[in-house]
Amino acid sequence: MSTVINTIVMCTERYINPFTDFGFKKIFGSPENKHLLIRILNDLLECNDPIEDLTYLNPEKLGIASTNRKAIFDIYCQTKSGAHIIVEMQNMHQEFFTDRSICYSTFPMQEVAKKGDWDFNLPPVYTVVFLNFRMQQFCDDPEPKHTAKICDVSNGRVLYDKLTYVYIEMPKVVKPLEKLENPVERWLWAIKNMNDLDEYPEFLKDDIFRELFRVSEIYAFTKEERMAYEESLKNMRDWNNILNTAVKESRAEGRAEGRAEGLEEGVKVGMDKERKIIARQMLAAGLPINKVAEFTGLSVEIIEEL
Repeated sequence: MSTVINTIVMCTERYINPFTDFGFKKIFGSPENKHLLIRILNDLLECNDPIEDLTYLNPEKLGIASTNRKAIFDIYCQTKSGAHIIVEMQNMHQEFFTDRSICYSTFPMQEVAKKGDWDFNLPPVYTVVFLNFRMQQFCDDPEPKHTAKICDVSNGRVLYDKLTYVYIEMPKVVKPLEKLENPVERWLWAIKNMNDLDEYPEFLKDDIFRELFRVSEIYAFTKEERMAYEESLKNMRDWNNILNTAVKESRAEGRAEGRAEGLEEGVKVGMDKERKIIARQMLAAGLPINKVAEFTGLSVEIIEEL
């Protein structure tokens, strides 16, 4: 008879890790911390109509038909003026991540579409994504924040201003604390570095950042919150280990195939094997098939055959 022991990683840090699912939602997805979300969104979006108040909405959205896919957001909210905002933390790279973010932004529009007579006046939809990896589209741009709209490519003029995408590449947040120049840079620095700090960095000065660090102090969590956070931290580390191991194994196999079949073909074989290895390990860890498909880009049919 075997005994299974679930080991929880006991954290010794003072401040929460915002890259964990629990940490990110605790800081920005909790109604009691709504003021933090409002402030960071106003700084990131730079809207002419600043957010005064917002309401957290159900983050699980279904397509119009029962056969459509569903979307599950980290944070989904609506402002007092009617704008819809999706906020997500994305830790792992996905081949078609940009496609996914654009697809997800259509769910709020489908939700407000009216039956019968309607003038098609849609509310603004903002998608804000914190990325714990670099985007290929911005590989030559050292700035971490990128704002995209539907524009005329000949002159850059905005064609449709109700769809806004803000992508933030956290690995590019590298400025030292003393050289931060604006609130956005301070927000990103705090999010990236707080888990490594033992005390509040006085250089941030603004009271909103003092509040950010206050609500992120782990010692103030309830027992249930502490357990949930440690489980979330463990899951994040487990998935990072699974991904790193799978990438190393698949690259080694790809190099071997490349020597036999030619470098270019070997790279293609290696990438395909990489996705399948990652998929097998995700399935072994108990992740649902639809999630595995979303992460790897493989079809459900291929995953079912693994």
